[in-house]
Amino acid sequence: MFSQDQAALLSIQLLIMCHVFAEVHRVDFGDILVSEGNATVFTCNMTNAKQIGWTKGRILFTFNVLMNQTFSNVTSQRMSIDSNFPSKLNILDVQHEDAGLYRCEVTDEKGVWTTEWNLIVGDGVLEISKEVSSWSYYLYILTPVIGLLLCGLAAAVCLCSRKLRTTTSNQDPVPDQFPLQSGGEVVPPQLQGDVDRRINNKQRSQYLERLNSIYGL
Repeated sequence: MFSQDQAALLSIQLLIMCHVFAEVHRVDFGDILVSEGNATVFTCNMTNAKQIGWTKGRILFTFNVLMNQTFSNVTSQRMSIDSNFPSKLNILDVQHEDAGLYRCEVTDEKGVWTTEWNLIVGDGVLEISKEVSSWSYYLYILTPVIGLLLCGLAAAVCLCSRKLRTTTSNQDPVPDQFPLQSGGEVVPPQLQGDVDRRINNKQRSQYLERLNSIYGL
């Protein structure tokens, strides 16, 4: 025996199938990764739709636009489909048990258009690993850039140092402040004065000795 809801659903589907072709078009398919505890929304295009249906395993939701009738066996409080906006399936506080294949079937005059999503429920570790991977990618790019900048900075420092040494060497040399002895050694002024006095005293003594020798003194 069919229940009243099942009979209504069967009559709706038979009515729609009488007005449409049997051709089925696959519109889109993709994987969606959602962290556990977050929310997600599946949106299906229902332009000029006569009927829209959602399925996930044994979960079934059908809304007939022409007859404005809805059939649903969705019992989860975290999963909802608003009859006023049947093109959106909302899941709050996603859990691992929500993972799986979600299908939206829109029936119009040209046939049935199907969109499927494979919901993958991850945890915090997956999110952290994704962030680490993204940072690793940025570091992989930045490392050679930083190396080039450091090489350029080192080259600039070496060039400045070379120019500074060249400028210093081209300047006028500082004149010798100290006289040189016969051996080429530098003699400070005070020592040179002492040497000069000794030489003068020695020459004076020799001169006096010659005078004494001449006059017999």
